[in-house]
Amino acid sequence: MSVGLEERDLYDLIENYSLATNVGCKLFDSEGRMLTETSVGDESSFCELIHQCEEGERNCKRSYLDGGLQAEKLGEAYIYSCPYGLVNWAVPILENNKMKYFLTGGPVLIYQVNDLLLKNLVEENQFLEAKIDEIETKLKELNNVDTVRVRHLAEMLMRLAKGLMVNDTAELRKRRELNEINAKIAETVHSLKQDNAGNEILYPFEKENELISKVKLGDKEGAREILNEILGFIYFQTGSKFEMVKSKAIELMVILARASIEIGADLEVIFGLEYIYLENINQVEDINELSGSLAKVLDRFIEATFVLKNVKNKDIIRRAMRYIRDNYDQDINLDQVSSEVGLSAAYFSKLFKEELEITYTDYLNRVRIEEGKKLLEKEYSLADVAQMSGFNDQSYFSKVFKKFEGVSPGRWRCGVSKRRIGG
Repeated sequence: MSVGLEERDLYDLIENYSLATNVGCKLFDSEGRMLTETSVGDESSFCELIHQCEEGERNCKRSYLDGGLQAEKLGEAYIYSCPYGLVNWAVPILENNKMKYFLTGGPVLIYQVNDLLLKNLVEENQFLEAKIDEIETKLKELNNVDTVRVRHLAEMLMRLAKGLMVNDTAELRKRRELNEINAKIAETVHSLKQDNAGNEILYPFEKENELISKVKLGDKEGAREILNEILGFIYFQTGSKFEMVKSKAIELMVILARASIEIGADLEVIFGLEYIYLENINQVEDINELSGSLAKVLDRFIEATFVLKNVKNKDIIRRAMRYIRDNYDQDINLDQVSSEVGLSAAYFSKLFKEELEITYTDYLNRVRIEEGKKLLEKEYSLADVAQMSGFNDQSYFSKVFKKFEGVSPGRWRCGVSKRRIGG
């Protein structure tokens, strides 16, 4: 075969990886055809024994391809067990955002060879029964690798692969983030199925209020977590019917836009973003991409709400905002927050106002009021709500609340109760 420069780089990679780790490595094209391999010691003899049977060879090839495709989908290393109990890991090699090759590391054994292992192996693969003694011998020739080392070996191969596809690392990151989002949504769906088997549950409007609150505070991580919970409920309630999920996603986008505008984001900017993202969501045809698109909308609206003019100050301001959100119920002051980010109180106060166009005190009070609104929906007295929100004085709490919400805490609570009664 005539070998191009790109494949020569890959051949060098797998050879160096095997020599450095004492673990075999294989190169496949995107269709699962093996192009080359390096093996260490007796690791290949077990596989050769399996391949003597047509079914064994077919299952093995399918396992490699499935591993490569899963790694492509995840955008990262994928560790898996083959049908015969050995562990491999696959990493994708992208070109122009599509998988052109994939690499696998292994196989290795992570369990001790015993009667139970052999029994399970034969039960799942009847054609191996006649070769069980030979199978046991070949397995015992393999090195036993612990799971921690397997994880590091997989990560190392992924890092090496990234070095050959500099132009596609952004695509890998996108796939990895999308997988994380959908994994969290799946956790919510699973939890709802377990906790509410056979019972009808109502749409969690209180979660929408929490989401709006997080957007207003610029809490991107917290907002994403709640968004994933809401999407999980929507997937559960609709049976993941794509058009119904898309319709609700558009509703959520409108809610996010309204929250950004309420907090003072530029009207034209938000409307412009809303139009662009509405077009994007309408063009999405995959339900997994839909959740990723909505997470992107959330991030962008928060960024538009809290515009940081100077990139070098971004980390400082975000750290300060996070510290305030984590400690709002304590008697914190400007000196404490500025000390947390390593600045003088005077310079931090000036920087915070310049970057966010809101004073430190107003931001702290906004955090406390948003938390107070959650408490007002419960049975606490106004005095208790004030105290738990970080205000030492109920009258000051009421004064600040009215400044931000336009009504007193008591009237706001009555409004919430009426909305609940009205459905």
